[in-house]
Amino acid sequence: MSRLVMQEAQEYPLPPVGFKALLRGKVAIITGASRGIGATTSHIFADAGAMVVLAARDEQKMESVADTIIENGGKAIVIPTDVTNPRSVENLVQETLKTYARLDVAFNNVGDSHIPTALADLKIDDFDRVVSTNLRGVFLSMKYEIPAMLKNHSGAIVNMSSTAGLNGVKGLPIIRLRSTVS
Repeated sequence: MSRLVMQEAQEYPLPPVGFKALLRGKVAIITGASRGIGATTSHIFADAGAMVVLAARDEQKMESVADTIIENGGKAIVIPTDVTNPRSVENLVQETLKTYARLDVAFNNVGDSHIPTALADLKIDDFDRVVSTNLRGVFLSMKYEIPAMLKNHSGAIVNMSSTAGLNGVKGLPIIRLRSTVS
């Protein structure tokens, strides 16, 4: 039997009760946690017992996600983060360690795209933004997550990518970058 948590007119399916202990006592960073897959994953991880660290640029939306998690008995903190900025990502991991003294799981989910257009018409600023988020953002996240996990001699990192990068999408020539992190 599936339960649903409503937030911002989206449904967040929560796993069955037996799933609750799977991440008990684990600390998980989730980037892109303000909406979509990141917000849904935050709910699922919290329901599985993880203490979730929500990371994204939109603090207000993350607070809403955190409030719902806490109302449902979970644990969540919000750390505004820009994954394209090394200091911001380093701060995310340091604040996580300061709060929980460990990092067990990271779900690097942040992704960006551009308005569908032919490559020749793509603005250089749009290209740079997407590369900075989708490629550099994952690199920076892992750069700071891995040493924190090595202190515990364990950890798991999941880097989200797009299946659109495997087959290509008309008008999205640089979406392939998301598949480079797979």
